[in-house]
Amino acid sequence: MKARDLLQQVTGLNLTETVVGRAVERRMQAIALADALAYERLLATSAQELSALTELVVVPESWMFRDAEAFVAATAFIVRRLDASAARPLRILSVPCAGGEEPYSMAMSLQSAGVASADIAIDAVDLSQVALARARAGRYTRNAFRGRHLDFRDRFFTAVDAEYQICEAIRGQVTFSHANLLDPAFSSRPGYYDVIFCRNLLIYFDDPTVAAAIASLSRLLAGDGILFAGYAEVPAFCRNGFAALRAPGAFALEKTGARASWPARLPARQHVRPARPLAAPPAPPAAPRPSRGPAPGAPPRGLRPAPAALLARARP
Repeated sequence: MKARDLLQQVTGLNLTETVVGRAVERRMQAIALADALAYERLLATSAQELSALTELVVVPESWMFRDAEAFVAATAFIVRRLDASAARPLRILSVPCAGGEEPYSMAMSLQSAGVASADIAIDAVDLSQVALARARAGRYTRNAFRGRHLDFRDRFFTAVDAEYQICEAIRGQVTFSHANLLDPAFSSRPGYYDVIFCRNLLIYFDDPTVAAAIASLSRLLAGDGILFAGYAEVPAFCRNGFAALRAPGAFALEKTGARASWPARLPARQHVRPARPLAAPPAPPAAPRPSRGPAPGAPPRGLRPAPAALLARARP
């Protein structure tokens, strides 16, 4: 089987011959193999080599709070669901999770909203072992922090040389696993997840693979759960058993005919901010000062205290 066909069969990625050719060339150089046919035979028999080639064609790039509206909407949904019933922890899935930026962003958003770690369980899955290793380590370069609102970095990360290490409280909330969305075993727990993030993956699939991936996600999603997709993927979900929810910028969906506990109104776009600082003690009242002297012959006027200074509230 050709390398391109084998990669598509295993990963679902609809890759061009050029992309696959470059990846194959790099692997052949790495293992000092000059015969293309010999490499195809190796690829067909070696799971290790297939994994190494896969690492060169996957696209694991992401960043913290990418498309932040999705985290605002997901947090509002989870808080509403927990307020209604907390019989069990709510289960969240991030697939593919790349280097952990998406599931960690969800954990930070929920903690900032006051959701207890015992009330949620976050699973993160990816096909790339390299990306998973980086995710488990929880250390990121500046490229993982984009945009103007980066105050969450001061709260949840520690600067280490030229990188940033995520805190253990957030790191411990996410369970990372190596798995393939297209593997039938992956969706063997019907209705298990209340919230699923699957964003910007389907754009790399052909139509039959898109349908298969959505069917897998539909099996995993609870009947009253919600799913977050990429902007360009919403039409494909709507053609395959999902309906879009009113969530500007979040691209949230539910199963057709479902009744998710969707908030009537979503919060405005927000970002994780540092914890509110302790309020400063009240300042002592200003000493009274005498008013201007009375006009000649007028009775003396009483002393008038200066108005107390207003305390400025600390910005959250």
